Amino acid sequence: MDILNLEVERRTGKGKGAARQLRRGGQVPAVVYGIHEPTSLAVKPKELERVLATRAGANVIIQLNVTGDAKGERPVLVKELQRDPMKGRILHADFLEIRMDRKIKVEVRIVLRGDAPGVKQGGVLSQLMRELEVECLPIAIPEEVPVDVSGVNLNGVLHVRDIVLPEGVDLVSDPEEPILTVAAPVEEEEKPAEEAVPVGEEGAAPVEAAAAGDGGKGESGKGDTGKEEKK
Repeated sequence: MDILNLEVERRTGKGKGAARQLRRGGQVPAVVYGIHEPTSLAVKPKELERVLATRAGANVIIQLNVTGDAKGERPVLVKELQRDPMKGRILHADFLEIRMDRKIKVEVRIVLRGDAPGVKQGGVLSQLMRELEVECLPIAIPEEVPVDVSGVNLNGVLHVRDIVLPEGVDLVSDPEEPILTVAAPVEEEEKPAEEAVPVGEEGAAPVEAAAAGDGGKGESGKGDTGKEEKK
């Protein structure tokens, strides 16, 4: 895996006010944790986006060149990014300092390769796992984990244990966990259509009954009753 350089600066200001001022100046706040004491930094978001645009994504090894830092270059991984939910721009970055001679645990994205015969047989492929946790030296972190699906037939399941990892990369995820399945589509049972009631048969009875009920309580009836009471 390639190691990319990133120029950063130390920052002294803390709090929301200092962070807003930093962003107005074209930088974003960042912190590096790990081997040494946490260090507050300022980084240009465009430069950070540049190094993150590689195929390795968040697992890219970054060599931080801290201006005025006696420790010199510091290899790190991106631990967390905070982005604007509307515009997507980086608001804050956390870096994890690493040792190049010590193994670390990372999550690597799974990429499906090939065509599953089960799909051609009418099945539906469902990917249940998107990332795989592995442990290895930083320089051996794979950019992705390719998974061959060309042997998955209808009603077949591919498990984590079926993956072949590169030399020097150890599995951390549960080997019994399913990565994907190819199952037959579930067909919904068709409900029988309700028979339409012919107009003028059963549907006409309530109308006629209502009409008959209204006839006994018409205005003429009320008038006759009134006259008899007056007599």
